Amino acid sequence: MLVAKKKRKENIAEYILYMFQVEDLIRAFGFDREKIEHFVAVQYTSSGDEQKEIIEWYNNLALMMEKEGVKEKGHVQFLLNLINDLDGLHIKLIQSGGHPGYVNSFKTVSGLIQEFNKKAEVKTGDIATCINALYMYLMLKLQKKDISAETTDAMKQFGKLLSDVSVFYKDFEKGNLEL
Repeated sequence: MLVAKKKRKENIAEYILYMFQVEDLIRAFGFDREKIEHFVAVQYTSSGDEQKEIIEWYNNLALMMEKEGVKEKGHVQFLLNLINDLDGLHIKLIQSGGHPGYVNSFKTVSGLIQEFNKKAEVKTGDIATCINALYMYLMLKLQKKDISAETTDAMKQFGKLLSDVSVFYKDFEKGNLEL
């Protein structure tokens, strides 16, 4: 919860990726509240009240996942909504013509996004594709799988685009972005 709050304020794409990890962690614990509580107790050396708040946060997320039917795969709706918001902002930034640096950044990576969608046999928005690809990349790294240099380079480019759109999103949330 503490990490999530910090990431939410600083970088929306990192927040989403972090929350994907938390969802998978809850799945790994089999939605067992005692295992989650033990994990929190070991991981966070917080005061009693703060630790209770963190445990409640994990339990509430687990409950939300259960209610939304994403116990085995998928993501809770509020994360999907954030991704859709980022995709919408991405489209507006491209269409507005007022952000040529962002447009150039996108043009650099657009072919890779199309290639990824083709290989994955899915069609999602550009930002959703980047987030999903980066998350899969992170999981492969955690599993110590072999990853090609081309894939690593593509993920760096996806990360750059996500970083750029996250900066704009932060400005948008503060009301400092005109499109």
